Amino acid sequence: MTCEAFGRQLDRLVTGDLRESTAKAMQRHATGCETCGLAWGREHRLRGMLAAVAANDDEAEAMIVRQARVRLRSAFDRAGHPVIRFGRLQTPVGTLFVGATDRGVCDVTFGQSSERRYRERLLRRSPEVHRDETGLTAVTEELTAYFAGELTRFSLQVDLRQVTPFTARVLRETRKIRFGQVTSYGELAARIGSPGASRAVGGALGRNPVPVIIPCHRVIAQGGRIGGFTGGLPTKRALLGLEGYRVPQPTGKLF
Repeated sequence: MTCEAFGRQLDRLVTGDLRESTAKAMQRHATGCETCGLAWGREHRLRGMLAAVAANDDEAEAMIVRQARVRLRSAFDRAGHPVIRFGRLQTPVGTLFVGATDRGVCDVTFGQSSERRYRERLLRRSPEVHRDETGLTAVTEELTAYFAGELTRFSLQVDLRQVTPFTARVLRETRKIRFGQVTSYGELAARIGSPGASRAVGGALGRNPVPVIIPCHRVIAQGGRIGGFTGGLPTKRALLGLEGYRVPQPTGKLF
């Protein structure tokens, strides 16, 4: 690895985006290069401060915290990690946490009861995470209307910058599936021009950061089997039931 390549990857160390193989290559390079070695140590210390910085209120360390915030924000911005605002709402399937950036909704999480743990998870993706119920009013209003049976199509923008191009392609096509309708993993694979890639499609749906808004619950397996869902199968059945779809008795194979 060259010093130039090392420098290009350095921000990803702070944001936690480095692949293990790249991190090992950088560490080997840093061992043999004094300048890069100093940068490697400095960025490691910044990465270790990330969680503490977000919650630090100690006046004695205020200046250090502010400086760290600026550095972390700069690194995350360059790596494509914007500030995230989040809120929560109660639904018939339990508590939902939702997060959004300036580009749209970036996270919908089921089954999380701890705000602290949710915030900590978001902090792995962003330098700054704020609770902002007012700023997310449009998001919570549409979700509330959906669960009340008053909304069949979301108008919300979504931010998919953190997923791969293939996953984004799968999710964009999934969003076209209408309320009350379903399709299979194989059919969805064919729609995106990748027939036979049903397992890859299933994997992409499992990485959907904004379930419900992008309705991955409307994708089921062959033979009527319900398939998987990040929020759990009972939640998937509940969402399909809310939309008037009755899950048939399963037959055949999953994909």
